[in-house]
Amino acid sequence: MQNLPILEMVAQSDVMTAVVLVILGIMSLGCWGIILVKLLTNGKHQRANAKFFAQFRKIEHFVDLITLCEKSSDSALKRLTLEVLQEASKFSNYVSYDSIQHRASLLEDTIQRSIEGLRLEEDSNIAFLATSSNLAPFFGLLGTVWGIMVAFYQIGQHGSADLSVVAPGIAMALITTVAGLLVAIPASAGYNVFAARNGRNEISYYNFGSHLLSLFKRDDLLALEELAG
Repeated sequence: MQNLPILEMVAQSDVMTAVVLVILGIMSLGCWGIILVKLLTNGKHQRANAKFFAQFRKIEHFVDLITLCEKSSDSALKRLTLEVLQEASKFSNYVSYDSIQHRASLLEDTIQRSIEGLRLEEDSNIAFLATSSNLAPFFGLLGTVWGIMVAFYQIGQHGSADLSVVAPGIAMALITTVAGLLVAIPASAGYNVFAARNGRNEISYYNFGSHLLSLFKRDDLLALEELAG
């Protein structure tokens, strides 16, 4: 079976078609670069978070988190914990029934800000995937419409609608449609996968933050009970 002369058709394309193909080529390189980097880094981050959480489950007191962070490698959960510890370090050592809720509320605000920062970091660059998945088909359509216009112009010039006159121009026009779809399909799939994964990560971060807050409240209650006793 004879291969389709795609390269030959691309080489014979006009300036407008070439420009559209170059734009789509740049989009494709950017999308695949983002997809590959995200796949590699996401797996690494998931393993680091799982390892940190496994060690966290063994912690019984809030102050022990300092040692845990010192021994653990970098992860999103570690960064969240460090921000909570930094905020907690600003609190007074004196605990009362009036202040316990205010202290927890301040930590809750810190957890919220930290998780929002983590989500922004994880969502970085995936907007390019969404933009490419939306724009690539339109660029492909633009190239196709342009190519068909040129084909009809050539028909008028030759005064004939013979396939030998029309087919080459139509074939070259359709190349941009194919190129647009080849960019849009992986870009759309990649965006949906990473957006869903980041959403699940955000939920897990909030759950972890709830564990942190509970650990802090528990230690505050123990301190109050000791004072009362």
